Amino acid sequence: MLKSILVLVFIVFAGFFLWGEPRLVTVLFTNDSHGMAWAFDEPGNPGVGGIAARKTLVDRIRNEVMLRNGDMILLSSGNITMGDPRSNVCENLPMILGMNLTGYDGMLIGSHEFDFGMRTFDKMNREARFPFMSANLFRKGQSRSIGVPTITKELINGVKIGVVGITTPELERITAVGADGLVNVRDPFQTAKPLVSKMREENDIVIVLSNLGFSHDSRSGDVELAEKVEGIDLIIGGRTKIHLEEPVKVGNTHIVQTEGLGKWVGRFDFFLNDDNEIQKTEFRMYSVNGKRRVVRDGKEEYENIDRFLAPNEAVVRMIDDLNCEVSMQVVGELVETLPGERTLLRNEESSLGKIVTEIMRERTGTDIAFINAGSLRQGLNKGFINEMDIFSVFPFEDTIVKGNITGRELIDVFNYMAEQQIGEGGYLQFSGISLDIVDGTVLNLKINGEPVSEDKVYSFCANSFLAGGGDGYKMFNNINGVKDTGHTVPQVIVEYIKREKILGPFSKK
Repeated sequence: MLKSILVLVFIVFAGFFLWGEPRLVTVLFTNDSHGMAWAFDEPGNPGVGGIAARKTLVDRIRNEVMLRNGDMILLSSGNITMGDPRSNVCENLPMILGMNLTGYDGMLIGSHEFDFGMRTFDKMNREARFPFMSANLFRKGQSRSIGVPTITKELINGVKIGVVGITTPELERITAVGADGLVNVRDPFQTAKPLVSKMREENDIVIVLSNLGFSHDSRSGDVELAEKVEGIDLIIGGRTKIHLEEPVKVGNTHIVQTEGLGKWVGRFDFFLNDDNEIQKTEFRMYSVNGKRRVVRDGKEEYENIDRFLAPNEAVVRMIDDLNCEVSMQVVGELVETLPGERTLLRNEESSLGKIVTEIMRERTGTDIAFINAGSLRQGLNKGFINEMDIFSVFPFEDTIVKGNITGRELIDVFNYMAEQQIGEGGYLQFSGISLDIVDGTVLNLKINGEPVSEDKVYSFCANSFLAGGGDGYKMFNNINGVKDTGHTVPQVIVEYIKREKILGPFSKK
């Protein structure tokens, strides 16, 4: 009898203390994973990332949250495609199926989800056991959004979370499906206002998945969303891949984002009282097997930033069964490194852009060649290179298109390029051309050393995305007689390197 009374007293007191404790709600998030389902090496950071290690981390955090009588939601702000060529081969199923196994609750439809066209997008959507979200993205001629506009999740502790998906209008300009008019994107702010208001009335926490982008130097994108739309507790951003070590707070809204590629998992904790009012928040980033250099006994070594994450075996087996192999055959050797940093390629002429367009120009026999810098995803290191390296540089399936262009039309093309904001994917890399850009104006435009004549006709080649009006280059849609060679850009590069064997040294001029 005494024992039963003591047990009852313990339960009552335990319940009293738990009742007085704030309710924990954990939001885990990723953004811009870009097909990096496998762990990968980067300078000074070997074996980072991978969806198998990510699942191990998510499971560990989920268990920890549950032990604290909390609950969690796992979200992605999109752009999960286009990166590792093996993922491209398998139509991004490694990432989709890995996210299924990891237990994602929702994912925003980003611009890169359409990189392989509508058929592949629809296949990804069918395979996902979590909703593809977007409130402002529509197929041509349809009134129902492509994605699920909102989701609501009621947690085991009684807290309700409302999530809204908002896609960037840039999708119309920077994707082939957008340039072809297959999809349209409605105003993100006008779309978000009524949905957030409704979510605010029905839920305790309101989250927006956004790939409008973030900049420390601008009030646009996610900052503008926070300023214009009241009632958002948390914006999980993407597209710009800005690694925010701490949330940016605009009014009562917190903005978070990682550098992407699956290298980090973000965590945002809400603590609510018994009336489900937010009392405080906490934030941290978890590295997915990221490394830092240390020196021990005079020797340089690598150590994990956070606790080592063993890859989840079920995810590893799933990826292995898909057999997404890309040839590792060595095709040639580089005498020097071809840098491929985003900040370089989207701001100035580069040796990488020069060699790629030179190869395209030689293959087509044209006067000039150009590609959008956003199609080049990474550089090439000095030494031996294989086919996978090339497809990592240019992972898109763009073919090479050729045609004729007048000097006047060419001036329009480069004037548009000069209007691009710094860092935009629409910056051009080219060969056969020289020019100066001063205060947003193109000067001294020359082709093979000769000033451009407005009435003269020049032969050109470009990647199919650009020639189809991508990145806003609509002037190409008015050029007649453009023909598709049927040769993909990466395959032409592979064939060239196989023939030449050794490449370099390089010049960007």
